[in-house]
Amino acid sequence: MIDDDSEIIESILSGDPSGYEVIIKKYQARIISLCYRYTKNYHDAEEVAQESFLRAYKSLGKFRYDSKFYSWLHRISVNCSLNYINSKEKLKEKETISDNIGLNMQEDSTSLETPYNAYNMEDIAEKIGKLYENLPDDLKLMIKYRDIDDMTYDEIASKAKLPIGTVRSRLHRARDILLREIETNTEDE
Repeated sequence: MIDDDSEIIESILSGDPSGYEVIIKKYQARIISLCYRYTKNYHDAEEVAQESFLRAYKSLGKFRYDSKFYSWLHRISVNCSLNYINSKEKLKEKETISDNIGLNMQEDSTSLETPYNAYNMEDIAEKIGKLYENLPDDLKLMIKYRDIDDMTYDEIASKAKLPIGTVRSRLHRARDILLREIETNTEDE
Protein backbone atom coordinates (compact mmCIF):
# COMPACT_ATOMS: atom_id res chain seq x y z
CA MET A 1 0.00 0.00 0.00
CA ILE A 2 1.24 3.46 -0.77
CA ASP A 3 1.44 6.13 1.90
CA ASP A 4 0.40 8.98 -0.35
CA ASP A 5 -3.29 8.70 -1.13
CA SER A 6 -3.49 11.61 -3.56
CA GLU A 7 -3.15 9.41 -6.66
CA ILE A 8 -5.93 7.09 -5.49
CA ILE A 9 -8.15 10.04 -4.62
CA GLU A 10 -7.56 11.62 -8.01
CA SER A 11 -8.48 8.36 -9.75
CA ILE A 12 -11.69 8.11 -7.68
CA LEU A 13 -12.59 11.71 -8.49
CA SER A 14 -11.85 11.00 -12.16
CA GLY A 15 -14.54 8.34 -12.20
CA ASP A 16 -12.93 5.15 -10.87
CA PRO A 17 -14.80 4.42 -7.60
CA SER A 18 -13.06 1.05 -7.25
CA GLY A 19 -10.04 2.91 -5.87
CA TYR A 20 -12.03 3.68 -2.76
CA GLU A 21 -11.88 0.01 -1.83
CA VAL A 22 -8.12 0.44 -1.50
CA ILE A 23 -8.68 3.36 0.88
CA ILE A 24 -11.16 1.33 2.94
CA LYS A 25 -8.85 -1.67 3.19
CA LYS A 26 -5.93 0.56 4.10
CA TYR A 27 -7.67 2.43 6.94
CA GLN A 28 -10.56 0.21 8.02
CA ALA A 29 -8.92 -1.30 11.11
CA ARG A 30 -7.61 2.08 12.32
CA ILE A 31 -10.98 3.80 11.83
CA ILE A 32 -12.92 1.02 13.57
CA SER A 33 -10.44 1.20 16.46
CA LEU A 34 -10.86 4.98 16.62
CA CYS A 35 -14.67 4.69 16.61
CA TYR A 36 -14.50 1.99 19.28
CA ARG A 37 -12.76 4.46 21.62
CA TYR A 38 -15.91 6.57 21.46
CA THR A 39 -18.69 3.98 21.21
CA LYS A 40 -17.20 1.37 23.59
CA ASN A 41 -18.98 -1.29 21.54
CA TYR A 42 -17.45 -3.13 18.57
CA HIS A 43 -20.70 -3.48 16.62
CA ASP A 44 -21.43 0.24 17.04
CA ALA A 45 -17.84 1.06 16.09
CA GLU A 46 -18.19 -0.88 12.84
CA GLU A 47 -21.46 0.92 12.09
CA VAL A 48 -19.94 4.34 12.77
CA ALA A 49 -16.83 3.48 10.74
CA GLN A 50 -19.03 2.51 7.81
CA GLU A 51 -20.88 5.84 8.11
CA SER A 52 -17.50 7.63 8.26
CA PHE A 53 -16.25 6.02 5.07
CA LEU A 54 -19.55 6.77 3.35
CA ARG A 55 -19.44 10.45 4.38
CA ALA A 56 -15.83 10.74 3.33
CA TYR A 57 -16.64 9.23 -0.06
CA LYS A 58 -19.57 11.61 -0.60
CA SER A 59 -17.39 14.58 0.41
CA LEU A 60 -14.24 13.49 -1.41
CA GLY A 61 -14.51 16.44 -3.80
CA LYS A 62 -14.14 18.76 -0.79
CA PHE A 63 -10.81 17.24 0.29
CA ARG A 64 -8.26 20.07 -0.05
CA TYR A 65 -4.94 18.17 0.11
CA ASP A 66 -3.65 20.59 2.77
CA SER A 67 -3.38 17.63 5.15
CA LYS A 68 -2.99 13.89 4.80
CA PHE A 69 -6.10 12.05 3.71
CA TYR A 70 -6.03 9.96 6.88
CA SER A 71 -6.12 13.13 9.03
CA TRP A 72 -9.22 14.26 7.15
CA LEU A 73 -10.83 10.82 7.44
CA HIS A 74 -9.90 10.74 11.14
CA ARG A 75 -11.75 14.04 11.73
CA ILE A 76 -14.82 12.77 9.88
CA SER A 77 -14.74 9.58 11.96
CA VAL A 78 -14.50 11.48 15.23
CA ASN A 79 -17.45 13.66 14.17
CA CYS A 80 -19.49 10.59 13.18
CA SER A 81 -18.64 8.96 16.51
CA LEU A 82 -19.69 12.02 18.46
CA ASN A 83 -22.90 12.30 16.43
CA TYR A 84 -23.63 8.65 17.13
CA ILE A 85 -23.03 9.07 20.85
CA ASN A 86 -25.17 12.21 20.90
CA SER A 87 -28.01 10.45 19.10
CA LYS A 88 -27.93 7.66 21.69
CA GLU A 89 -27.81 10.23 24.47
CA LYS A 90 -30.76 12.09 22.98
CA LEU A 91 -32.84 8.97 23.55
CA LYS A 92 -31.65 8.86 27.14
CA GLU A 93 -32.18 12.60 27.57
CA LYS A 94 -35.90 12.18 26.99
CA GLU A 95 -36.05 10.34 30.31
CA THR A 96 -36.71 12.44 33.37
CA ILE A 97 -34.51 12.47 36.44
CA SER A 98 -36.83 9.97 38.04
CA ASP A 99 -36.49 7.65 35.04
CA ASN A 100 -32.72 7.88 35.34
CA ILE A 101 -32.80 6.95 39.00
CA GLY A 102 -35.22 4.09 38.81
CA LEU A 103 -38.38 5.72 40.11
CA ASN A 104 -40.58 4.58 37.22
CA MET A 105 -43.97 3.48 38.30
CA GLN A 106 -44.91 0.26 36.52
CA GLU A 107 -48.65 0.55 37.04
CA ASP A 108 -51.56 0.96 34.66
CA SER A 109 -53.13 4.39 34.16
CA THR A 110 -56.19 3.69 36.33
CA SER A 111 -54.09 2.85 39.39
CA LEU A 112 -51.97 5.99 38.88
CA GLU A 113 -55.03 8.15 39.45
CA THR A 114 -55.67 7.06 43.04
CA PRO A 115 -55.19 9.62 45.84
CA TYR A 116 -52.54 7.35 47.39
CA ASN A 117 -50.46 7.38 44.20
CA ALA A 118 -50.96 11.12 43.74
CA TYR A 119 -49.61 11.61 47.25
CA ASN A 120 -46.64 9.32 46.55
CA MET A 121 -45.78 11.23 43.39
CA GLU A 122 -45.95 14.51 45.30
CA ASP A 123 -43.80 12.98 48.03
CA ILE A 124 -41.23 11.75 45.52
CA ALA A 125 -41.19 15.11 43.72
CA GLU A 126 -40.70 16.90 47.05
CA LYS A 127 -37.79 14.61 48.02
CA ILE A 128 -36.11 15.05 44.65
CA GLY A 129 -36.66 18.81 44.91
CA LYS A 130 -34.92 18.92 48.29
CA LEU A 131 -32.00 16.85 46.97
CA TYR A 132 -31.78 19.11 43.94
CA GLU A 133 -31.62 22.19 46.16
CA ASN A 134 -28.69 20.67 48.08
CA LEU A 135 -26.59 20.24 44.93
CA PRO A 136 -23.64 22.61 44.41
CA ASP A 137 -24.72 25.61 42.31
CA ASP A 138 -22.69 24.62 39.22
CA LEU A 139 -24.28 21.14 39.17
CA LYS A 140 -27.75 22.45 39.98
CA LEU A 141 -27.46 24.79 37.00
CA MET A 142 -26.66 21.87 34.67
CA ILE A 143 -29.75 19.94 35.86
CA LYS A 144 -31.88 23.07 35.48
CA TYR A 145 -30.70 23.76 31.94
CA ARG A 146 -30.93 20.15 30.74
CA ASP A 147 -33.82 18.55 32.63
CA ILE A 148 -35.99 21.53 33.50
CA ASP A 149 -35.35 23.98 30.64
CA ASP A 150 -34.83 21.09 28.15
CA MET A 151 -31.76 22.72 26.58
CA THR A 152 -29.38 20.76 24.35
CA TYR A 153 -25.77 20.21 25.40
CA ASP A 154 -24.66 22.74 22.79
CA GLU A 155 -27.10 25.35 24.12
CA ILE A 156 -25.93 24.73 27.68
CA ALA A 157 -22.27 24.99 26.68
CA SER A 158 -22.94 28.26 24.91
CA LYS A 159 -25.05 29.77 27.70
CA ALA A 160 -22.71 28.64 30.50
CA LYS A 161 -19.60 29.48 28.44
CA LEU A 162 -18.18 26.01 29.11
CA PRO A 163 -16.74 23.31 26.87
CA ILE A 164 -19.33 20.66 25.99
CA GLY A 165 -17.23 18.01 27.76
CA THR A 166 -17.46 19.99 31.00
CA VAL A 167 -21.22 20.28 30.57
CA ARG A 168 -21.53 16.51 30.09
CA SER A 169 -19.25 15.81 33.05
CA ARG A 170 -21.11 18.13 35.42
CA LEU A 171 -24.49 16.83 34.34
CA HIS A 172 -23.33 13.25 34.86
CA ARG A 173 -21.90 14.14 38.28
CA ALA A 174 -25.14 15.91 39.31
CA ARG A 175 -27.28 12.95 38.29
CA ASP A 176 -24.90 10.56 40.02
CA ILE A 177 -25.14 12.56 43.27
CA LEU A 178 -28.94 12.59 43.03
CA LEU A 179 -29.01 8.85 42.42
CA ARG A 180 -26.77 8.09 45.39
CA GLU A 181 -28.78 10.38 47.66
CA ILE A 182 -32.07 8.82 46.62
CA GLU A 183 -30.70 5.32 47.10
CA THR A 184 -29.42 6.32 50.55
CA ASN A 185 -32.74 7.91 51.51
CA THR A 186 -34.68 4.88 50.24
CA GLU A 187 -32.55 2.50 52.33
CA ASP A 188 -33.13 4.63 55.43
CA GLU A 189 -36.94 4.35 55.12
